[in-house]
Amino acid sequence: MSTVLFPLITYPYATRVLMASNLGKVDFSVSLVSYFLLIAGLGITNYATREGARVREDRDKLDRFASEVFTINMCSTLVSYALLAVLVVAWPHLHGYATLLAIQSLTILGTTIGVEWLYTLSEDFGYITARTLVVQIVSAALLFILVKQPSDYIVYAGIIVFSNVGANVFNFLRSRRYARIRLVWHFDARRHLVPMFVLFGNTIATSIYINLDVTLLNVFRNDFEVGIYGLAVKLYTGVKQLLNALALVSLPRLSLYLANEEDERYLALVNSIVHGLVIVMLPCILLLYLLADPAVLLFGGEAFAPSADSLRMLCIALAPAVLAAFVVNSVLLPNRQEHYVLASTILAAVVNFVLNLFVIPAFGPVGAAASTAIAEFAVLGASAYFGRTFVSPTQLIRSQARTLATTALGMAAIVATCIPLHRALGNSLMGFAATGFASLAAYAVVLLITRDPLVLSLLGRLRRKA
Repeated sequence: MSTVLFPLITYPYATRVLMASNLGKVDFSVSLVSYFLLIAGLGITNYATREGARVREDRDKLDRFASEVFTINMCSTLVSYALLAVLVVAWPHLHGYATLLAIQSLTILGTTIGVEWLYTLSEDFGYITARTLVVQIVSAALLFILVKQPSDYIVYAGIIVFSNVGANVFNFLRSRRYARIRLVWHFDARRHLVPMFVLFGNTIATSIYINLDVTLLNVFRNDFEVGIYGLAVKLYTGVKQLLNALALVSLPRLSLYLANEEDERYLALVNSIVHGLVIVMLPCILLLYLLADPAVLLFGGEAFAPSADSLRMLCIALAPAVLAAFVVNSVLLPNRQEHYVLASTILAAVVNFVLNLFVIPAFGPVGAAASTAIAEFAVLGASAYFGRTFVSPTQLIRSQARTLATTALGMAAIVATCIPLHRALGNSLMGFAATGFASLAAYAVVLLITRDPLVLSLLGRLRRKA
């Protein structure tokens, strides 16, 4: 939530100061550097989280494992920087973005030394949350103090980098409480590299259908339309990250259950994740769709009003995107089926790339959003098909029949509350907040009346703590 709230709080200010064209330049540099960030990452995060969770109880094994993975990560980082430098020199189109790209490239080194995977596999989410909150608060303060006019977009780019990797030096120093990380040179790298390369191929394919639309918008259209689309993407990505976290944080625990052959506990946790996703995901998507116009106006201003159409289209992509992430992180990766993940994302990347070539020149940001939605449905269908051997989609749907019915009633309550309130209160900040709060309150009442077990469980824990 802290990662989501920071851009939601700061982006409205940035849009009004920097304007769409300058934000488009920043968004383009971020999207381009993201490809090289993936090269440096080499699929290490998911691999290290999954495999490290299996040896975390043995400190000597974990020390060795972490050092070997970190050494590979440093080597891939050097390769990434070299390739980025060659591209900037060889492609004249990038010469005007050289400063922005140099600033954004600091994210690559910062991510490597941050060893976030070590904290995730150790399930140290308390530290991750506290650290992120501090960095986001400092970043927000820097934005309001230093960014005062459109030409400050380079300063804004630096603040984005700090918000993403500002605490990673402390990450590395603090990592000694979990593992002693050092560079090592004599080890069997091949046993790590084979699964890493499969996961790396998956991340490249994923990046294509996530970031390629921004890149092609810059090539086929202009910086202004990149900025317009960028606002819709930020709102979409923020909600998606929040929902994906429900499944992502469970990867080390699911891997541990499978390593210990605790199949019943594994399936119970999978069902709990699906339950949580259903009751949180569907109302969030519906509310974002209904309030797309005021959301865009509040976070971007009148100049960004065209973003609403792209945002509504991206809302359609949210459900398959989150469900696909669940299948990948809760079913395929814990069961070491990364080759199926790769096949699914390659399919989505191909679909997205081909569609973008036709729809972006013709329809601009809305076409880019539509191709993303179709790609997300493709990756969901493929990953669910490959994962059916481990967790049956049919059985999951049957087990959640009551939850789906309850959620449908709650969504009807949202529609009945949101539409008339929005018409009465308009697009002001107070109207937006009041409409959203009242709609969610109506949904919560339905969950309480129908006695949703997850909600009752959370209320019981709160009462015990009080």
